[in-house]
Amino acid sequence: MAEKTGVESNEKALKFQEFLMENDIRAFSTETVDDDKLTVIFRSRIETDGQILPMAIFIDTSIFVVVRTQIIKNIPEDKHEKLRTYLNELNERFKLFKYYLREDGTIYMDVTLPYLDEGFDPKMVQLTLSLIVQHFASIYAEIMEHIWG
Repeated sequence: MAEKTGVESNEKALKFQEFLMENDIRAFSTETVDDDKLTVIFRSRIETDGQILPMAIFIDTSIFVVVRTQIIKNIPEDKHEKLRTYLNELNERFKLFKYYLREDGTIYMDVTLPYLDEGFDPKMVQLTLSLIVQHFASIYAEIMEHIWG
């Protein structure tokens, strides 16, 4: 029997892909990462305030599923320290959403969901995406004001 690869090698990713197909959700592209955790990335985007934000769901064989949204990239280095302070304030205000600024000037927001393979529920991932959209509807303008204001 041939060894399973890609989505087929990752039980949670397979469940999520089946959920997308069963619900005729076509907003995702899929990428398989050649790593020891059999990571599958489901890429899509979130629209907020007229902006398109790249979003990806990282599903691997660990107990974690990460939903990552790129807020903005190429933040000038002279703004990094002030923005890190603000992002820490956001992290204190919002339990589910964790913001961070990478050294390359990109701001991401992550949501990490713990799941054992047998307890994985794609509907909860979908609910999390809805919560992210609602969150950005209420906070995105404030974030941009801190970046450019």
